[in-house]
Amino acid sequence: MIDWGTGVARAGLFASVLPRAIASARIAGRGRPDAGVPPSAVGPRVVGESALDEFFIAINSVIRDIPPLEVIEGNVARCDAVAAEFTALGIEGIHQRPNAPRIVSQKRKMFGTTRFDQIDYLVDGFLPQSVVVDDPYAGMTASARVLSRSGKGRRWIIWVHGAAQGRNDDLYAFRAGHLHGALDYDVALPVLPAHGARRLRKVAYPGMDPLVNVVLTIRAVVEIRALIRWIARREPAEIVIAGTSLGGPIAALVATLEPDVSGTLAVVPMLDLHGTLAHHMDRAGSRGRELAALMRSDPVTAVSSVIDPLALDPMASPDRRLVVAALNDRVTSLSAARKLHAHWGGQVYWYAGSHVGHAMSRGIQDAVDDFLA
Repeated sequence: MIDWGTGVARAGLFASVLPRAIASARIAGRGRPDAGVPPSAVGPRVVGESALDEFFIAINSVIRDIPPLEVIEGNVARCDAVAAEFTALGIEGIHQRPNAPRIVSQKRKMFGTTRFDQIDYLVDGFLPQSVVVDDPYAGMTASARVLSRSGKGRRWIIWVHGAAQGRNDDLYAFRAGHLHGALDYDVALPVLPAHGARRLRKVAYPGMDPLVNVVLTIRAVVEIRALIRWIARREPAEIVIAGTSLGGPIAALVATLEPDVSGTLAVVPMLDLHGTLAHHMDRAGSRGRELAALMRSDPVTAVSSVIDPLALDPMASPDRRLVVAALNDRVTSLSAARKLHAHWGGQVYWYAGSHVGHAMSRGIQDAVDDFLA
């Protein structure tokens, strides 16, 4: 049994990459008829994609800074101190509607062949006073990359990236040029806290401090909602919000709070941030199970309730909701996408592959294009 007590021990996760990939591909091949989940194809490509997921998990396990157990216990105690307040406020009480952002700078830039505007902006205070000290980005600017024709009556799409993204190459990862040129959308790619140029030393999101995770999710939501206020000044014909992986639940939260959002899609979404972390910690021996239990504890669950996208329904009509689910998702799990689809209704696209592999799927690209057309 692997124990996360040392980095060398965590490296033992690499030995299980291929066996886990083969086993998970076989399980996905059976499907879940009782839950409406179709079987996935089984073959070298599916096993290879599953191995990519497992390798990604192993890499992150090795490089992730795991604090001592007593530090994480202290983090959970901080959650306990504000749990009653967060529960009483609820989602709508925590997520206050922001004003339009204050634009600090707008610069024309180019990445490869794609021209875009880099917009940096400030949002008003939005956190309960009890957790302002837990926001490492207090008073700092938010950022977004924007492709726009600058006219009124345009269709807009906001695409929220996943963990370890937020760089200029998001323009290619999320096909910003295609969305803008071929589908005729204006495009906004916000940069989440602790990602891309917004990274701060010793701030991880998602990380091992549950309260900071929740605070940064609240910040991400309010930054995107402020961006929507800025877009609304241009009298858009439509605003669609999309999110991939970590960005999925953030996009879903915005879609539940913003009446201006008329369409929403979530691609291989993560739902329960701390439950997902705990699921991967369970693999890592006795210390991993102790850490997982803390991530699943009542105080963490209570504060996380205000970032639960399953607590409310999106404002968009069911026919304007799409979930893309990877049948062999080893990173955020198929069950997350299945639960979101069950809650949303609307459309679902079942991809016969993995979380990492979804980025290479022409089928997903076609399904997204059909939804947005």
